[in-house]
Amino acid sequence: MKALKSKKGLSVLLTALFLLVVSFGLYGCAKKPAAPKAKEQSAPAVAAPAPAAPAPAANASGKTSAKPASNKLEAAAMKIIDAQGCTGCHIINGKGGSIGPNLSKEGSKGHSIHWLEVQIKTPKVHKPTSMMPANSKMTSAELKTVAEYFESLK
Repeated sequence: MKALKSKKGLSVLLTALFLLVVSFGLYGCAKKPAAPKAKEQSAPAVAAPAPAAPAPAANASGKTSAKPASNKLEAAAMKIIDAQGCTGCHIINGKGGSIGPNLSKEGSKGHSIHWLEVQIKTPKVHKPTSMMPANSKMTSAELKTVAEYFESLK
């Protein structure tokens, strides 16, 4: 209790409490809501027909492209990731350093794109002891591209 009586001790306690509240607030907002359970209906439901699969895109030679559209996102994100030096600490798709967490399956953790943007830009918000530097030089478009890419890694 002596620590609470001093101004410094109270300041430290309030700062820790603030960081805790902010962390839980951001984490709570970022969780994906669980799908609501369907209620049983007394009358039998008629199943809606399944939507038709979109036709594969054809290239100039008339052949369908085998690569999914996400390759554009991956290419754009990896260009930014390489420029920022993220793979110096993180493994992404089998390449990179091992100081930071492996990000190859980051999307399977259930974090929202907003949560990932905050983590990339200001990692100490989620984990005050994080060694990861803030990425304040990234534009909002770059940040969104990288966050969307990480969210897609499952």
